[in-house]
Amino acid sequence: MFDSLTEEFMNLRTLKRLRGGACAAAVFTLFCGPSAFAQTPVTVVEYYNKITASYFLTGRAEEQAVLDVAADFRRTGTTFAAVAATGASSPFDPVCRYRITLAPTGYSSHFYGTTADCAVVANAAPQNFTSENFDFAVLKPTAGVCPSSAPIPVFRTLRKSTPVDIPNHRYTVSNAAYQTMLRRGWTGEGAVFCTTAFTEEPARPFYTSAASQKNLCAAPRVGVSPITNQAYPDRPGTALTEKQFLRSFVDETYLWYREVEPRDPASIAAPIDYFYVTKTFTRTNSLSPDGSVRLKDEFHFTQATESAEATQAGIEQSYGIDWSAIRSSPPRNWAVSVVTPGSPADLAGVKRGDKLVRIGGIDFVNGPSASLNAALFPVAPAAPVAFEFTPAIGGASRAVTLTAIQLAINAVPKTAVLNTPNGKVGYLALTTFNTFTTEDQLVNAVSGLANAGINDLVLDLRYNGGGYVYISSQLAYMVAGAARTADKPYSVRIVNDKTATQPPFPFYNITAGYGGLAANQALPSLNLGRVFVLTTAASASASESFINGLRGIDVEVILIGGTTRGKPYGFVREDNCGTSYFSVQQAAANAKGETDYITGFAPKCTIADDLTKDLGATDENMLATALQLRDSGVCPAGTVASSLKRFAPTEPYPEAFGLQSRGRSFDIAQESVPEGVVASGTRLITPVQPEQIEVR
Repeated sequence: MFDSLTEEFMNLRTLKRLRGGACAAAVFTLFCGPSAFAQTPVTVVEYYNKITASYFLTGRAEEQAVLDVAADFRRTGTTFAAVAATGASSPFDPVCRYRITLAPTGYSSHFYGTTADCAVVANAAPQNFTSENFDFAVLKPTAGVCPSSAPIPVFRTLRKSTPVDIPNHRYTVSNAAYQTMLRRGWTGEGAVFCTTAFTEEPARPFYTSAASQKNLCAAPRVGVSPITNQAYPDRPGTALTEKQFLRSFVDETYLWYREVEPRDPASIAAPIDYFYVTKTFTRTNSLSPDGSVRLKDEFHFTQATESAEATQAGIEQSYGIDWSAIRSSPPRNWAVSVVTPGSPADLAGVKRGDKLVRIGGIDFVNGPSASLNAALFPVAPAAPVAFEFTPAIGGASRAVTLTAIQLAINAVPKTAVLNTPNGKVGYLALTTFNTFTTEDQLVNAVSGLANAGINDLVLDLRYNGGGYVYISSQLAYMVAGAARTADKPYSVRIVNDKTATQPPFPFYNITAGYGGLAANQALPSLNLGRVFVLTTAASASASESFINGLRGIDVEVILIGGTTRGKPYGFVREDNCGTSYFSVQQAAANAKGETDYITGFAPKCTIADDLTKDLGATDENMLATALQLRDSGVCPAGTVASSLKRFAPTEPYPEAFGLQSRGRSFDIAQESVPEGVVASGTRLITPVQPEQIEVR
């Protein structure tokens, strides 16, 4: 490799002497060959665009000068020698450049081609291709082999267009770099150019392993966890060692670790703040519902480990309210979606649909956010908090005082059999996959529906932000049955190029035993070829894995309500020094390879969440629409676009919206069970008798 054109020329003189004078060396001769005299040398430079995580080549010195000071571009270190397109003569082939404008974001990518390629593009004349003339000229390989006058191949790989990534070619100047791109999932296109000299992208920095820095804490905890009764693993350390651990953890496991801009851990004081900027800020080629360009990673977050352990165990410090976060920036709009029976909220008369207007004496709709989180998400010991609600059906506001207590998470608030003229329809509302006790509640509920002999199912996931993929896999098996799922993958895991290939999640057909049920019991099944699913923008992650997994084996999944969140990603919770870190480590695909559903799954019938009716009420908009669609095969007249919007974290981290995003109300979906957890359940499956409802 060479650092300057002078060194390149010196190398060519050496090459001439070694070849016994076969090539004439002149100051402006770059390539050896009979027609290679008096060509103007250029250095083709590769740049990286951190906004789109894409690569760009240019041999134009004036363009390089502009990009060298552009905030969104940086040199990668890769260059190769070429000649100017102007005045280039045979055997050099001018390389044309086309800018490709991409819908819907308006971002651009570039195509580079030799004369034959350019002719194909010119004849096709695609509307989104704009010619930027010839950039440089090169020698071409013949049957993949470069000539002796330019023996170094320049390889090309392709990243295909997806909702996540813009299409992009990358050119690499060594076989090792080419193989790296293939491991990253790019498609190899072999050698396309030939050169005499190059520089290569430097090696990535090496960090001490995360394992060697784990549990070195600035404030080590002493004693045992009140949730798990396990001794804290903390050792004396510093804030710096905590941040160094996070840097290594992300670099080792993060799906997009190559897109993380390096930051000195000493430059940011708090470990949590350092974590929130140790991620990609790349944009996708997709739009959010509000028309803005989606960030690639909207799911990088933390949670207090004690809270995470409690959720895992199926308990929470709560008023007994699940919130529907319709709007989380002023003017805020939060309403009660589910009330836990017997909870403080239930005993105080709080109802589904009640809209929060004041909390702790603060105007919730337009007031400052600083004091709202503590009141909304209390920790023990909790003090009484004053709430003011307005009913969903209108009328005067009502004040109540609530004190949060430790409650069991009610993952299945409602099951019923709807006895219709066209058969028995099961209804099952499921609010989370994110606690081990969900398995118990879900399996017992499905067992009751199976015993009732239902021939259709309406599954209500409208508030289900996800959770453990293994539980969503169990549910998919219980819906579809053994014959449809046998020997088929439920969710194929896509990991970074540092991580060994992971086996896919199967359709689990037995209990896991983490939440109370004894392990290895055969799951009940409904043996259905279709399922109706009620969704909103709050339906995310493992809920979407359920939809995608069943569609991968050709089970008909019919969505009613709103478009889902769009989260085909998962992570394994990483605990360190009292904080649990969630960093995207895997993408998910179904048995057909379908993935990248970051814009969510759209419903067949669009209808708004009806907060004026109880879950499971047959006149509630979403359930009523599902029943009418089942009967008629068409969406009923009068369906409207859902107004429900779910709070989506944005850069630099979720608190930019002002309200806390850490907790069960949002995406804390996990791929796998945390390390060290063992199956200890002892209970047998006990069918829950569903409510019987007559539908006329």
